[in-house]
Amino acid sequence: MSAAQRYRYVHDYPFWKVANVNQLSSLLAQMVEVADSKKDYHTQIALSYYLALIGNNVGFKFPKGKPASIFGELEEMQKIAIQQGYEAEALIAAASLTNSLYLGQRISSEQYYVDIQTSLEQLQELGFEKCRDYNIASILFDFSKSLWDLGDFDKAYLYLRIAERYIEPTIEGGFHYTQVLSYLQTYWKNKKEYSKSMIYAKRILAFHQNFHSDIPEHKYWSEFWLNFASIDIASLLLDQGKIKEGEIYASKGFQLIKSRLSLDTVVSKQAEFDALMVLIPVKLKLKKINEVAPLLKLANNIKTSLEPNGKLDYFKPLRLYKYSSEYYEKVGGYAEALRYTHLAQMLQDSLNRRNDAQKLSQMQLRYEVEKYANHVKAIESEKQLQKYLRNAIILILLLVLGLVYVNHQRLRHKHREQESELETAQKELAWQTNHFRNMSELIENLRQENEKLNASDNQHEHFEKLISSTILTDEGWTNFKRMFEKVHPGYMQSVKEKYPDLTNAELRLLMLEKLDLSTQEMANMIGVNKNTIHQTRLRLRKKTLDRN
Repeated sequence: MSAAQRYRYVHDYPFWKVANVNQLSSLLAQMVEVADSKKDYHTQIALSYYLALIGNNVGFKFPKGKPASIFGELEEMQKIAIQQGYEAEALIAAASLTNSLYLGQRISSEQYYVDIQTSLEQLQELGFEKCRDYNIASILFDFSKSLWDLGDFDKAYLYLRIAERYIEPTIEGGFHYTQVLSYLQTYWKNKKEYSKSMIYAKRILAFHQNFHSDIPEHKYWSEFWLNFASIDIASLLLDQGKIKEGEIYASKGFQLIKSRLSLDTVVSKQAEFDALMVLIPVKLKLKKINEVAPLLKLANNIKTSLEPNGKLDYFKPLRLYKYSSEYYEKVGGYAEALRYTHLAQMLQDSLNRRNDAQKLSQMQLRYEVEKYANHVKAIESEKQLQKYLRNAIILILLLVLGLVYVNHQRLRHKHREQESELETAQKELAWQTNHFRNMSELIENLRQENEKLNASDNQHEHFEKLISSTILTDEGWTNFKRMFEKVHPGYMQSVKEKYPDLTNAELRLLMLEKLDLSTQEMANMIGVNKNTIHQTRLRLRKKTLDRN
């Protein structure tokens, strides 16, 4: 079996049919063992979801190595889903965990409404269709019901309509199918849109007329709703003034209770009372007074049996009192009619106070929810701002580091170029200096040879010109000065600034001395005798001493 087949097998398995909790525990343990051994993360996530759903069953044992709690299973499901990149499963786990924490009274109503709405908005953005495997209708219904209890009926309606797209008329999905349609029916009934409400009531009736199950609890539940839907349809017909048709459905619902439900149970008695509260006004409107009396008597008997144990809603007798008052007025029992009118008025006043208090409580809760939502939003905005600031700082640092790096590389390149130029200049200056020394030595040898010739009266005119010539010509001097400035940058400039009255000859002498040339070498290079060099040096020394 492939991973995809295992995942599909888990979701398609009818866990609800396994009545024995020990068998269910063993079955899920085997599935978990296989998924773990295969490192099948998608199937592990699915199993965590079903373990969380089934974990509340009395006597259920969680597999070894599992968190052994609904909250732990959902947290593990969310963790694995996030790690493995299953976005839909991660959001389903978050929504289911929020719902479980709220039902377990571990988080406040305010936090629940904000967190579950955030999860559902994220699921809606992702696409509810991607969450079909995880009974998205259940999550949508639970949140819709919470909004309904909060008094936010229009918002609850929006989510109920979304849930309607995913409910299924099956045995397994029957509960949420019925509940979603029932709330939608009530929504339109409260809006006095009876035709729209009727559509949903008839869908519920049709579903339970075709519902077949061998499980006793399922059969009893379906028969209850069969009666309830018939009574609702009768009530809607009555509201529309269709009394005759309403009588048919009301009588059918009443007979269903008496024939299919055990009248010894509290639920059946409550259902019978509700059916009578629809059937009696129908008989009154049709003026079938003789049929009303036994129905009122039966309703009062049920009320008497249920009230002491608190099994009848405190305000349900209100309609009984109103119908009793109307009946006695029609038969001339004015004293009884007045008594029931008085009872109905007191209960109505109490109901109005209860409703006002409930509305106030809902308004207060909605205010607290909104306040909490704004608080969470402010925190998120602050976090987002901090994130933007952090990212901006990081970006600025990166830009600065980038600029520093680029500038460093540019400086390094420039430094290498300067080093290369300096090295070239040093080599050229050294070569020129060495060349000047060689030329100076040659000239000195020629001078000595000339002196020998003078002594023998064999002096040659061209030989004399060669000896007295300048090694460092104007063009050579220009090139020499350029090389010198590269090797000793700023040297001549600082000398000129410190001693501005130095002549060009004196500046030349300073440059030649910087190269550690001898007096004779300097004289030969410039084309003067040694005395001229000595005199220039003396003038230079005097000027520098005077300046200092």
